[in-house]
Amino acid sequence: MVLTPRSAKKREQIVLAAGKLFTEVGYAVSMDQIAKAANVSKQTVYAHFKTKDELFETCVKTRCESNRLHVHLKDDPRPPELALLDFATHFQNMMMTSAVMNTYRTAVSQVESHPDLGQAYLKAGPEPTTLMVQEYFEFLQEKGEFCREKNMQHAAFQFMLMVHGQAVYWHTLGVDIEQSESQQRDYLQSVVSMILNTYAR
Repeated sequence: MVLTPRSAKKREQIVLAAGKLFTEVGYAVSMDQIAKAANVSKQTVYAHFKTKDELFETCVKTRCESNRLHVHLKDDPRPPELALLDFATHFQNMMMTSAVMNTYRTAVSQVESHPDLGQAYLKAGPEPTTLMVQEYFEFLQEKGEFCREKNMQHAAFQFMLMVHGQAVYWHTLGVDIEQSESQQRDYLQSVVSMILNTYAR
């Protein structure tokens, strides 16, 4: 359905307001509260979103899309150790922002009551990012820099999980390990070295 500029603006207002309230209040927020925060009528909210579930899923997808790293490692001409370290640093920093962390926490909090939301979250963020890393590793395989007999899907998952590290894991639980830039660099450098030592030819 093609929206008029006026209708598209109202939809954007609704998604922005709902995303903020879902993060601050949780799923218990009412459609009345969302309509008031968006400065639209409740009928307008329902005209765009049939259910609160649909609106919640749209908010998660929108947040994931807006926070995704719009880069592709295959376009980076630098040696893998530099490209991967830079990517890992940007990714970990992104994961530590309150916007990304709150989106993740909100999605996880609704997994049992809204099982489809977890899949929506994965498709909007983690899956495309991990696939991008996998494609880069396969690109390195084709160039003869990575061992051809190794599984690059496994390598990509291992890399992404290690990049999260203690900093992101602890932060998810509300604990800040207060790592310095030097400590972050040392850790992520060790992650890159481990991947290269395991998979590089």
